[in-house]
Amino acid sequence: MVRLVIVDDHEALRDALAVVLGQRGMEVVGAAGNVAAGLDLVEHGEADVALVDIRLPDGSGIDLTRELLARRPDLGVVLYTGHSDVDLLYDGLDAGARGYALKAGSLDELLGAIARVAEGGSYVDPRLDRVLLEPRETARATQLSPRESQIMALMAEGLTAERIGDEIDVSVETVRTHVRNVIRKLQARNRVHAIALALERGEIALGSFKET
Repeated sequence: MVRLVIVDDHEALRDALAVVLGQRGMEVVGAAGNVAAGLDLVEHGEADVALVDIRLPDGSGIDLTRELLARRPDLGVVLYTGHSDVDLLYDGLDAGARGYALKAGSLDELLGAIARVAEGGSYVDPRLDRVLLEPRETARATQLSPRESQIMALMAEGLTAERIGDEIDVSVETVRTHVRNVIRKLQARNRVHAIALALERGEIALGSFKET
């Protein structure tokens, strides 16, 4: 069972989500209406995933995401917003969020987003696919650094973040930070999409990793 906290300043929505998500098999371990309460809730709770609104009365949900992950690197964060602004999406992914769900989506879509993030995956609302796949956006993406290319090439070979960290002698969190940066640079939906774009751009190639 996924343990979930909800951080949203709309009390009626927050309470309704707690009830409905609880009925659909998730354990809602707490709810908060602002950044300060959200930080306290996560730090002193046992949540697997935080569902966070971007617009909060005492700050940004994106800044809250950075702070939550600084304290709980294992936490999965799903940003839940009515805004389909692509810049906000990139900012959220750069902050470490692994999910970005629009409030225009269905309950089943939200449940899928939370479940996918709880399992270690990522989710971006499909309504943003058209914008993210726009060729001119990809063409503007900046070049990957040598380290980013190395990590993405190893990931393309199927290595986990833990195995990559062992291979290049860095921490798992450093690997994940590089992957998040690549997702932002390539304006990808998730790491799988980032690998595909890096291959398409010729920045990485399959077959370069040799088992030792």
